[in-house]
Amino acid sequence: MDGYWLVKTNFTMMRCKEITNHMQKQILKAATILSLVVALTITFAAAPAAADSFDSISVDVPFEFSAGHSVFPAGKYTVRPAGVNTNGVIRIISEDGKASGMLLTDSAESIQSKNETVLIFHRYGDQYFLYQVWAVGDTIGLEIPKSSMERQAVRAIEANKGQSARGDKIASVIIAASSPSRSK
Repeated sequence: MDGYWLVKTNFTMMRCKEITNHMQKQILKAATILSLVVALTITFAAAPAAADSFDSISVDVPFEFSAGHSVFPAGKYTVRPAGVNTNGVIRIISEDGKASGMLLTDSAESIQSKNETVLIFHRYGDQYFLYQVWAVGDTIGLEIPKSSMERQAVRAIEANKGQSARGDKIASVIIAASSPSRSK
């Protein structure tokens, strides 16, 4: 009978250890998920601030350019947030309404607030890619992630030792835009 109690006691102790280990794992899992939720909340709270800081920006772009997976002809454009509660999404539409697109954006930060409203493009040879959008007075702007077309242009430049086939180097092109109407 003593052997029976010893086995039962050992089994009970092992079962308690299993339950304790399981509870510790569940607590660690909950703490990890909570930390992830807090980090994501902080990250996504900062990104929309730039898109919410203006109602619309008008700009005259003198060259054909790419934004995301769309190609836009030279012309006058309006850049605005895509709508209410569409954080990090902007809409680009031509003055005649024939060219338009929606883009997901990331936030870009600057130490000093911008003196004017601008769109910044990356230029690779004769190809232009929308890179950033800045509203006057802001320290947080919008940055368009590199598309597959832009990455391909970068690889072509790198293959030619930093120059395009025409001999041009990579450059940033800044286009001034009209001051936006502020929403905040």
